[in-house]
Amino acid sequence: MTPCPFCLIGAGEADAELVAWRTANAYVVPVPSQRPRNPGHCLVLPTAHVTSLDTASAEVRGEVFELVSRVVGAVPRAFGAVGSIVQQNNAIPGQVLHHLHVHVIPRFEGDGFVQPDPSKVEVPFEVRAEQAALLRAQL
Repeated sequence: MTPCPFCLIGAGEADAELVAWRTANAYVVPVPSQRPRNPGHCLVLPTAHVTSLDTASAEVRGEVFELVSRVVGAVPRAFGAVGSIVQQNNAIPGQVLHHLHVHVIPRFEGDGFVQPDPSKVEVPFEVRAEQAALLRAQL
């Protein structure tokens, strides 16, 4: 079985020069594939192997998102971005590396990153209230 590349980086055994910042439980690296109009797209990851946000310890979640917050603050200074998108996917279809990671994607004026989604529709209040009740029951 091939070792998790994110675990190797987290342990300091690979690609150390790509680690922009490291804490006891988390680190940040630029992603290898970036949109040309969104330079600086990076991942914040726990150093230990965790596959999902909901299974990470409170300490790890806290440290990962504290680092996400720092990265969001650094993106405008480092890359001239006007904002950023923060995204975490879990094990969606097509995901090839199952190691918890949070994307921080720098945003720029006119970058064309988000296009209007023609399938997006307004959801009535009553339906949103039902959705809230379903979620509430599971929280």
